[in-house]
Amino acid sequence: MLAYLTILRPLNLLQATLAVILTTFLLGEQDQLVTLILLILSVILINGAGNIINDIYDLEIDRVNRPNRPLPAGTMSIYTARYYMIFLFFIGILCSWLVSFQTFIIAGLVATPVLIAYSIWLKRLPLIGNLTVSFMLGLTFIYVGSAFGAINVTLIMAALAFGFTLIRELVKDLEDMVGDHQSGARTLPLIWGEMATRNFTISLIVVFMVLDLFPAVLGAYNDHYLWIVILGINVPLLLCAIALWKFPAKKNYGRIQIFLKLNIFIGLAALYLGRPV
Repeated sequence: MLAYLTILRPLNLLQATLAVILTTFLLGEQDQLVTLILLILSVILINGAGNIINDIYDLEIDRVNRPNRPLPAGTMSIYTARYYMIFLFFIGILCSWLVSFQTFIIAGLVATPVLIAYSIWLKRLPLIGNLTVSFMLGLTFIYVGSAFGAINVTLIMAALAFGFTLIRELVKDLEDMVGDHQSGARTLPLIWGEMATRNFTISLIVVFMVLDLFPAVLGAYNDHYLWIVILGINVPLLLCAIALWKFPAKKNYGRIQIFLKLNIFIGLAALYLGRPV
């Protein structure tokens, strides 16, 4: 039974769930409990299904990069994974339909096809795959905004999530170079080279460290946001950039990308605590 949970990538789903809850509270719609539950279920189920199809198409890569994942480890068969994926997609889209027609369009006609296309084609294209993953996390905020008729309020949140995720995805590609090379994937490090990709990622970190201050400078978020971002996001990002520059190694890339995955929770806290009163 553990394989049924592990294949969904619970930490990623926790991030998405917190994004849904945070956005709902930020919009002042926390009393809409049924809608909130349906939004959480649809995001968990559809993203979980997307993670399963990703594991199915990445089986050979994961035999090298992540041999403990359920499929390469043999704790779940591909046959079972396929039916599990179809079930989750169906129930997730159904939940989105119960919220509104807008959320159904986003979940059923945008998110689901993009997740499938990502695993089959887009992931193996240099940079396009990274942009797709980043787009999907940003879309979560817009998805919740659409449920409450407030998409415009969620655009800043979506943009910040997009930028931060893109950085983490590039570091993850650096970590996975060996397995990606053996499987014939065309990720950015394999096309541009390790050094060029590192330099590009460091440049994106510097740009992001400037842009993430703009919501406070422009008055969209308060001083709580500003100080949480400076101390909890930008200082760690600076340390990550230095580590990428000075210690280019697979083990170090792995540590950085895990740290960035966890650090996004600080970003969510900054958005919530720094919201305008």
